[in-house]
Amino acid sequence: MFEVKIGSAPISWDVLSFGGSKTSGLSFAQMLDGIAAAGYEGTEISTNGFFPAEAEQLRTELEQRNLKAASSYVALPLGQEGGLEPLLERVQSVAALLAYFSVSEIIIAGDTTPKRLEVAGSVAADGSDGWTDEEWQRAANTLEAVATLCRERFNLKTVFHHHTGTYVETPAEVARIMEMTDPELVGLCLDTGHYHYGGGDVVEATKQYADRIWYLHIKDVWPEKLEQVKRERIHMRQAWAMDIFAELGRGAIDFPAFFDVLRTQGYQGWMIVEQDSVGRSQRDPGWSPVESARQSRDYLRDVLQV
Repeated sequence: MFEVKIGSAPISWDVLSFGGSKTSGLSFAQMLDGIAAAGYEGTEISTNGFFPAEAEQLRTELEQRNLKAASSYVALPLGQEGGLEPLLERVQSVAALLAYFSVSEIIIAGDTTPKRLEVAGSVAADGSDGWTDEEWQRAANTLEAVATLCRERFNLKTVFHHHTGTYVETPAEVARIMEMTDPELVGLCLDTGHYHYGGGDVVEATKQYADRIWYLHIKDVWPEKLEQVKRERIHMRQAWAMDIFAELGRGAIDFPAFFDVLRTQGYQGWMIVEQDSVGRSQRDPGWSPVESARQSRDYLRDVLQV
């Protein structure tokens, strides 16, 4: 049975949940007010300093607005040397917070890197921009170790988030990390915008990874801007500055077909509207994150009946 909960994410409000920086000027309380006003059921949270440090205070703030905690995004240097223990320590504090809120999934991604940010959207098909075989194996092993920790100590499922500007961006790279990890341990957080940006077909990916998609990030992409990015090989940070990601239904993603597949598969879980709005409030003083969030929520409700 198809059953989804629609949530928002701090980055839609110009807050980087994994870095703690924000340029919007919003407090966490103002952001939560906006999320509730725009019609969402919950939000992703973090331990980065933007949200209250005390879990009980955060619970109170969420409950006052009838919002739920959905998950948290944790970026790790998956393919790098340096030992596993420091990475597990980073994950544990986030996992403990999620367990407190009885959350089901934790989101793990690779770190962005200068090299991959430069070639985002134009990654070489021959693998020359990617990890070595040794780095791939290290990344898979690390991901499985994190997933084991989260399952055994915190009763959390781990979903891997592919991302532009990281070493897992293209469809081939997503396929490789999925093939190298245990399907019982590691699921997929399919991100419609990043998958399309990386050259993939979102509808086909939804079919391909039907059993691995345990969590969803949905965003749209302006087609003309993406064409320019690929043609001119524009850096990912500049693409963010171009506001490459659009409100749902305004860009290139075929959301009706995407939702048809999800309904057929009986997807159940969170669907987070995550429109990367990095620095947008500074570039465009007239931009309203509440209105942007409401437009996407209205599209889901009015056009797609969710």
